[in-house]
Amino acid sequence: MFSGSHTASIDEKGRLAIPARFRAALAADAQGQLAITPTPEGIKLYPMPVFENIAKNVIPRHPDIAQRRALKNLFVGQSMTLEMDAQGRMLLPPKFRDALGTAVVLVGQVDHFALWSEAAWMAHAAASEADYANAFAALDL
Repeated sequence: MFSGSHTASIDEKGRLAIPARFRAALAADAQGQLAITPTPEGIKLYPMPVFENIAKNVIPRHPDIAQRRALKNLFVGQSMTLEMDAQGRMLLPPKFRDALGTAVVLVGQVDHFALWSEAAWMAHAAASEADYANAFAALDL
């Protein structure tokens, strides 16, 4: 399970280091491969088996044909496969590096990661506080 938020830097070669606590699981479960894709909620990183399940089993069942086509064209069609190197780093494609800058936050989302610029993450987290409080109260945790 991927949880927590982790600040990181994209180095001068465009590489992002995955936090050490996730590397073994990604190597074992996904052979070190992740799919990176833009979404309406920002950039997401999916271990390859999770991404393949979404592409092959979830998207095809979407009831709306136009939305299903959009998901195939944009979610799948704009994705790229990344591989971790021996030090747990991944080379990010330029279009994603340009969107993020160098200071980033990797946010665990149970079975995948959200990847935010540090400034965008801070603004999003602050704006989400009321929703979080309401959701927490509704679940009575």
